This record gives sequence, structure tokens and C-alpha cells, in this order.
Amino acid sequence: MNFARFSVTRPVAVTMRIASLVLLGAICLTRLPIDLLPKVSLPTVAVVTNWPNVGPEEMESQITRPIEQAVSAVTNLYQVSSTSSEGSSVVRVQFQWGTDIGQAAVDVMQLVERAKGRFPNDPTLQTPTVFKFDPTQLPILTFGVSGERDLVKLRSLLDNQITPILESANGVASAVVTGGLQRAIMVDVDLDRLRAYHLSLQDVTRRIAQENLNLPAGIAKQGETEYTIRSLGWFLSPQQVAAAPVGSFNGKLVSLSDIATVRDSYPEPRVFTRLNGEPSVGISVSKQSGANTVSTAQAVFEKVKQVQRMYPNLHFAVAYDQSKFIAQSINDVATSALIGGILAVLILLFFLRNFRSTLVVALSIPTSIVSTFALLYLCGFSLNTMSLGGLALATGLIVDDAVVVLENIFRHIERDKKRAAEAAVSGTNEIVNAVVASTMTVMVVFLPLLLIKGQAGQMFTQFALVVIFSIAVSLLDATTVVPMLASRLIKGEAHHEALEGAGNGSITDRIFRRIGLWLAALDASYRNALQWALHHRLWVLAIVGAVSGFSLLLVPMIGTELMPQTDSGDFTITVKLPIGTALSKTDQVMRQIERIVGSNPNVATAFSTIGSSGRGSPIPNNGSITVKLKDDRKKSTLEVMGDLRRQLSQIPGVRPLINQFDIVSMLMTGGNQNVEVDIFGNDLSTLSRLGNEAMSKLRGIPGLENLDINWEEATPEIQWKVDRQKALQLGVSFSDIADTISTATNGDIASYYQEGGFQYPIIVEMPQSQRKTVSEMLNLVVRPSGGGTPTHDVLLRQVATPVYGMGPSQITRQDRQRFIAVSGQPQGRSPGEVQADIAQAMKSISMPNGYYWDWGTNQKRRGEEFAGLSLAVFLAIALIYMLLASQFESFVYPLVVLTSVPLCTIGVVLALFLTGRSFGLTAFIGLLMLVGIVVKNGILLVDYTNVLRGRGLKRDEAVLTAAPTRLRPILMTSSAAILGMMPIAIGLGKGSETQAPMATAVIGGLSTSTLLTLFVVPTVYTLFDDLGRWLRRDKMDLARAEMVEPSLEAVEREPPKDGAVVEPLPEA
Repeated sequence: MNFARFSVTRPVAVTMRIASLVLLGAICLTRLPIDLLPKVSLPTVAVVTNWPNVGPEEMESQITRPIEQAVSAVTNLYQVSSTSSEGSSVVRVQFQWGTDIGQAAVDVMQLVERAKGRFPNDPTLQTPTVFKFDPTQLPILTFGVSGERDLVKLRSLLDNQITPILESANGVASAVVTGGLQRAIMVDVDLDRLRAYHLSLQDVTRRIAQENLNLPAGIAKQGETEYTIRSLGWFLSPQQVAAAPVGSFNGKLVSLSDIATVRDSYPEPRVFTRLNGEPSVGISVSKQSGANTVSTAQAVFEKVKQVQRMYPNLHFAVAYDQSKFIAQSINDVATSALIGGILAVLILLFFLRNFRSTLVVALSIPTSIVSTFALLYLCGFSLNTMSLGGLALATGLIVDDAVVVLENIFRHIERDKKRAAEAAVSGTNEIVNAVVASTMTVMVVFLPLLLIKGQAGQMFTQFALVVIFSIAVSLLDATTVVPMLASRLIKGEAHHEALEGAGNGSITDRIFRRIGLWLAALDASYRNALQWALHHRLWVLAIVGAVSGFSLLLVPMIGTELMPQTDSGDFTITVKLPIGTALSKTDQVMRQIERIVGSNPNVATAFSTIGSSGRGSPIPNNGSITVKLKDDRKKSTLEVMGDLRRQLSQIPGVRPLINQFDIVSMLMTGGNQNVEVDIFGNDLSTLSRLGNEAMSKLRGIPGLENLDINWEEATPEIQWKVDRQKALQLGVSFSDIADTISTATNGDIASYYQEGGFQYPIIVEMPQSQRKTVSEMLNLVVRPSGGGTPTHDVLLRQVATPVYGMGPSQITRQDRQRFIAVSGQPQGRSPGEVQADIAQAMKSISMPNGYYWDWGTNQKRRGEEFAGLSLAVFLAIALIYMLLASQFESFVYPLVVLTSVPLCTIGVVLALFLTGRSFGLTAFIGLLMLVGIVVKNGILLVDYTNVLRGRGLKRDEAVLTAAPTRLRPILMTSSAAILGMMPIAIGLGKGSETQAPMATAVIGGLSTSTLLTLFVVPTVYTLFDDLGRWLRRDKMDLARAEMVEPSLEAVEREPPKDGAVVEPLPEA
């Protein structure tokens, strides 16, 4: 079908096609969810098992090992790793990319059920929980709530009243409260009085639970009325708790107040939270899986306004807001795309020097972009920095086809003096094959991305499809809309004047005239330079080879990385004090750090958590601060982090770990952005020694910050050695002994006190004064779990002996081997450079037999990502060759066109080197894009040269005519693409750091490739042509030699021609 003729003769139909796509895209745009990045599914399942008060070594042997052995049989397994710590076992099961993680989780659950048969029979051992790892489930909002001085009241208000309101917001999965003081009915049991009444802590706990009950007692009938009978035993006040009977002595009831002090108070706090140095309570909000981050956060803020109307004294300070960064990133990328589009239109106006002509081309930008929104919606994609980044980078490419078609229509008007409508048809038809082929080369380079598994494949699938669809729409516009508009907006008799700058003498005309003269001079200069190049072909290739060699020398100076860090404005400071440090000492140090952080003029808020590892479990020697910087700060996030790192490192005994909260890198790395070295072996003390030696070796590497080891020095502990035989003789079990010790040291929740529809725990514990010494604990009474009144007391000293020792804080394993991980974060140098120095340092460590080191899992998977992308580049080149071979019906001409591909690597290296950017995942995608972009210029040159030779021109004359003729379209399309990507390459706005290396690589590669292609492709074209002639001449000479004196046998074998009479050979 002749699309050009149809478009010129059916303008209304073409207009309606445009309007329908634009309308559909505009409607879909309003319905697109907004998020920072495409949804990345990490194929990881975690198995979490809790067993309170059990040491790491027992957790490893009793729980972790059986689970590891069981899940190792699951299909598509990549790796099994685990962490065994006090009271907790976490087994992470990583699968191959592409695994159905839902089915994988079911398989793991079934295997864990089998492993439970090997677990100890202990009622305190909790059932393992299996869940899918999802980094998007991290909190999207964190508030510091203050305004109520009574922290018990504030915590109760948040737990009971405010949290349900926030969780009712659309898209919210949970709201978790931390800090403050939790109300509880505290039962402080006096050990001396307990022994005097021959009672144990278990007796007290059981009696409280038995007394605090409401139970149904049946049904009673009275006349025609039926009544439900209930026994009401719930405690109605703390006084009733104190009056509850817990036993009898000498025939008298013993109430709880006889042996304990009952307080309406709170348990001893194990975690403190502060906002900007002032006591507060924190609340973290997480979204539902798949929910829109921005809309969810907006819904939460509306609920916060509702809460503040209900409680005007409360103040909600935002300590972290992921949605703000996402919204700013989206807006900034959209602004960059808009600026790039405007720059692309201006460069077109510069070359075309005609407003109508520029309008014809410029219309393809909004129509292609808006139409692409329909694809995003129909494919279930979101509006994120990757999809918008694809549109921004495609802005300069969208106009390519329209420029080439319009320029060819102009030439038909000028050269053949055709009417605009006739020229629109003939000019489009003449160039359409080359335009389709060149556009297809850009589209096919993204196809291998759709086949790549892993994070890169998931992250860039939307990017690839957006570019493909937008360019496909632009191709359709170039072959239909451009001829239609050109036939009506471009006037043949006026075009030549406009193009050459003639007119009524206005400022615009004079500017256009000067530009026209400059372009004419450029055409002439290029023709002369090309003529010299064709006479000095070896010199041209030698110069290009020298430039390529120079660029290769710069490659080692360019660092490598997976993803560039974004300037998010949020980071965390984690402090680890020596093992055994009391919470009060940690609190004292954290207050000192808070003062330093608060004095920094760039800091907006600092939310502190003292006594927590950041994962919710209380660790008294740990503290963390979530820092939110001001929007109008004078320094970048990394600069502020560096300043604070230098200040905090001067505090004695403090080892600060400062990490930027970079959600982009977290999604790409699964939460681990560091360079990691894993040391494997069996003996924990040997691993500890090797880990500390590695720490000392790596500490001197420049650019390696936040050096850390996942091994803490041994934790001081008291191990109770139970005499099982004696315990059996006295009628108590190991479980009875462990429960007694646990209740005495940690307290035990006996039941819950009901008030106002809310529950508060009733906690039985020993007073702090009696928990300080082991001698007091040795006098604890141990009671059999069966209850009853014993004939004599069994004291703890009779069945157990305390042994002081040291134990590991945690044990980590990978693929069922123990290991220690040493990690650090590159700062100021690329991860590739730092990793090379680490490898040299690790080689100097002597490893005993059975011990070895390897890179962490994330480094291995990053290597797999780059290997997959290298394969994608190879596949892209192969697909382009196949496409060009089909277009030219030749095996040789595609090789001529593909000579422009290595030319782009020169610009990529130079651009990354001059801008100081590393070669990472996004730069690799830019290189992949270049493979398809740079061959477009070569296609235009080779295709038109072949057309001219088909019309009878000699080869050199055809080359010297085709190249200058295609010079302006090549310069226009390349300049439009470069300027369209310039705002992203500069890195304007938040979130631009992700796409900046990609745009930089494309701009650099396209710049050098465009310049060199204008000389190298014609030169290689003539060389291949000469080679073909030489080969054909040799074949012809050989054929002539064979035809000079044909042998008699050959004549006899030659079949007679049609109609010929075969004369018999004469007899001898």
C-alpha cells in the first residue's frame, strides 16, 4: 500500500488516526500509577524462626541446619544463606532469575514442614514463617510524633487510636510504632516473700492467667425467656489485679499484693526514640505490594491532617518521605524531556530555516510521546523514572524519520520543480525503505533486553518498550503525517526562497540567510574534504585507528559501577559500641552524636533510635539516626555525609557507619550496595581472626568507607548447666528451669488487662534490684509445670549451676558453610577500582587449609548482569546485520554500515572520562542504544549511493553526490538527538543521576560517530567496492584462461545448445 499517496489524498483520515492515538494516550496518562522505578521482583524467600532466649550456636544446630538441608532440595535454587542469632534463625533462599516466586514460596513451605520433625519439642519454639522478600515493602513514610509529655499516654494513643486511622488509608499495609513507653500492669514479685509462701514465679503467672477470664457457662430458662450464662472474671482495675489470689499458705489465701507490688506503669524501656534531640514516638508506614507510592503517601497525609484536627496538641514531623523524592524525580525527568524537546525543535529550525517546515517535524514529538502513554497503561506499567527516561532519551530520536522524509520532499520540489503534493508522494516513496530500515535498527537493539533475566532485564524492560513504541509511532507519522502536512503547508514556489534565506528583509530572514550561506559553505567544504579522503583512504583509516587507540588508553581511567548513587537527601547513621555496652551508655553517646548532627546547617530533621539494630530487635549497644536534609541545602548528600563522618570519627570508641538511603540502588542490589568479601571456614575463632586481619588490610584502601564486619566480638554470657538427673529426681524438667530463669530476667506476660476496649499486658518479673546478682537468682523456686502444692521447695541452686563464658553474637552461613563477611562502601572512587585494590589486599592474607575467600553474592550477580548485557550487544549487532543484509540484499553492504559502530565507542570513552562518570549499567544501556542509532547515518549514505549508481553515476561521483546530499539530514538528526538528551546528561533535578551516564554515553558516542561516519563509511564503501572488483576480475581472468583451449573431453561433455546440430568428430 502506498501510504504516502493515501495520506496526501485522505488528510481527514490521517488526522483522525492522530487524534485517536493522542486521545487514547491522554486518557491513559491520567490513569497511570506513579512510582520511582518499575516493579522489581527479587527471587528470594526467607524462613524466619524465633526461639526466645536460645543462643546462636543452639539456633544454628537445632533450627538453621535442618531448614538449610531441607530447602536445598528445592528446584531452581541459586543460593542458601542464613543468620543464626540469639533467639532467631533467618534462612534466605535465593532462586534463579525467572523463577515463579509464588510457587517457590509454596515449595519452601512444604520442605520446611518436613524439617520441623527434627526440631526440639519445646513449647516456646515458634512455628517458622515463610515470606517473599520484597524491598518495596520498606517504609515509605516515617513520622516523629511529639506534643504529649507523658510518653506512656502518647504511645497508647498512637497504638490504640491513631495507628488504625493511618492503616485505613488507601494503599497502606501497616503502621508500626516505635519508642515511647508502653503501658503495662507490672507485677514486681519479691523473692523473699515468694519463698516465704512456698510459691514460684510460675505459680504466680499461671494463677493470674486463670483468674483473668470471661467464660461462657451455659444457658438458663426462666419461663419463656432464655438467658445466656457467662462467668465474668476479667480484672476491671489494677486494684483487682493486686487482690487476685495466687495460692494458699497455712489455710489462708495468699493474694498477689502479699508477694508483689502491682503498678500501672510500663516495663523498663529497651529502645529510646528522639526527634531532633527531643523525646518522641516514631511511626513508620509501609505500603501494600503493588500500591502507588505517591498516592498512598498522599492518602496518609490526609489521615494525618484528620488526626491533628482530633488531637491539635500533637505534632507530626516528617523524618523520611520516599514519595517526595519520587514526585520530584518524576517532575524533573519530565522537565528534562520538555527542555530536550524544545532544544531539538530549535536545532531543526536552525537547519530548516522555515517555521512551517519545523512545525511539520515538531508535531511528531507530542503525538509520539502522548500515544506511548497508551502502551504504558495497557501493559500495566507505571509512570516512573525509567519509562519517562526512555521518553526523554527518545525525544531527539523521534524527529529523525520526519527530518529525513521532509528533507527529501524539499529536494524533489527544488530539483524536479514538482508541486508540493506530488513531491510529498515521490519524495516519501524514494526514501521510505531506507527510513524503515534505519528505524528498525534502533528498535531491534532493544529486543535482546527483553530476553535478559535479572534485575537489569526487569528494570529496563519498560525503558526498551517505551523507546520502541515511541519510535514506531514516529515512523508511522513520518510516512503518513509528514507527507500530508508537507503537501499543504509547504509551498513549492516559496520554499526555495525560504530555504535560501530570501524574503522581505526582516530580522528572521536575515538570520536565515546567514545560516543558509554558512550551510552552503559547509556542504562545499565537506565535499572537498571527502574528495581528499577518497584519494587518501589509508590515511583516513590510520587517523581513525590512532584516535581509537588513544581512547583505549583512557579505559582503565574510567571506573565501573552497577548503578550511580542519587542525591536523595536522606541517609542513616548507624553506631555500634562494644559488645556489653549498657543502654544508658549508648544513649549518652547518641546524645553527643545528635548534637553534632543537629548543628549541621544542611540538616532538616534527625530521628534517633537507641537500643535497636534497625530491624526491630533490641540491641543495647546499637543506635541509629535517620537524617533528612533540607531541600535548599548548599551541599550534596554525599558531601554532608563526608563532613559528618569526619566529625563523628573523632568521638572515642565510636565507629559510625553512614549510608545514603538510595532506593534506586537498593532495588537494584537487593538492599546491599557495598563491596563485600566473604571468608569461609568452620572454626569461629579462626574466622574471627581472618576477618579482623582482612579489616586491617582493607582499612588502608582509599575510597573505601563504612568498613564493617558481620562478626562482633564474643558476647559475655551466663550459661546455666542443668543437672538433668537431679532435676528428674526432684520432679522438675529442663523446661521448668528455663521458664523460671526467663521470667526472672526478662519477665513474662501472664495475661492482658482490658480497659476501654484495649489490651495492656500484665507482666510478672523480679524487681531490678534482685536481678543484678546471680546469687539472688540461685534462690529462685522452680515449680513443676503441672502445678500443685509441693512437699518441699526446689531451688535453682539445687538443679543448675551458672557458668560464665563468651559466645558469638551471630553465626552466618552460605551454602551450608560458615562464613564472615567484610564489607565497605566505595566513596569518591568507582566500585571497580576499589574492588581491584581489595583483591590485591586479600591475596596477601595467608589462609589456613579449609579456609578461602570469595566475593559477596551481590558482586557475583553484578558480574552476571554485565555478562548478560554483553550478550545483548552481540545479539543487537547480529540482528542489525541480518536486517541490513535483507534490506540491501547483500552480505557486504551491512559490513560497510556497521563500521560506524566501533566509531561510537571513541566518544563513549571520551565523554565518560571528561565528565568523571563511571561505566555502569545505565551507561551500558546507552552503548546498546548507540549500536542502533549510529548505523542510521551509514544506512542513509550507502542507500542513496546505491540509488545514484543505479541511475548510471560512476562510483566516486555517486559517493561525492550522495554524501553531501545526506549531510544536512545526518547533521539535523544527530544534533536533535544530542540536544534532546543534553538536559538528562547534565543531570538536572532529582533522580537524574540514574539516566545521566546513559545520556552521556549516547551523546559522546553519537558525536564522534557522526563526524567520523561522514568520512569512514564512504572510504570503506569504496575499499569494499575495489575489493569486489578485484575478486571479480580474478574470476574473469580465470574463466578466460579456461576458455582459451578447451580440452577434447570438455567439448564432448558440453551439451548441445537448443537447435544446434552436433557434428560427429572426424576419424583419425
